[in-house]
Amino acid sequence: MNLITDKACFNISLRNACLSIAIFFLVSIVFGVIFNPGYLSYSTTLIGFIIELIGNLALLFGVLWINHWLVLVWLINAIFFFIGWPIAILGVIFNFGYYRAAAMFDNVFLILIEYTIILVIFAYCTHLVYSYYHELRNKQSNPQHSVVV
Repeated sequence: MNLITDKACFNISLRNACLSIAIFFLVSIVFGVIFNPGYLSYSTTLIGFIIELIGNLALLFGVLWINHWLVLVWLINAIFFFIGWPIAILGVIFNFGYYRAAAMFDNVFLILIEYTIILVIFAYCTHLVYSYYHELRNKQSNPQHSVVV
């Protein structure tokens, strides 16, 4: 299984895809706070919000400044997401934490479907960002040499 790709869907460059991912997640964070302001009243969600915000801003500036270290910060953020996803599923099933209230639905099965769709979307975004990180790292580790005549 190859974890690296050259293009995103519809033949879009990885740089544009990562820029779109950063903007999408930043806009979704803003709308999430606007439509549910009580979300930040819990200390654990405030810490998660700050980590998510820092990760997406790092991806945005990493793409704009062409810096693979800032893109790596978003990949670390993705690791936190993949560690926390099973905890969120257990929180929905056993009704602990703020996981059921944070979802858009009241039905447990619909919430599980929603969290599964979020997992698939986030996994694809992580695949694209990892590919872009790999591309940037290879470009920066192999500097272009000019021929001196």
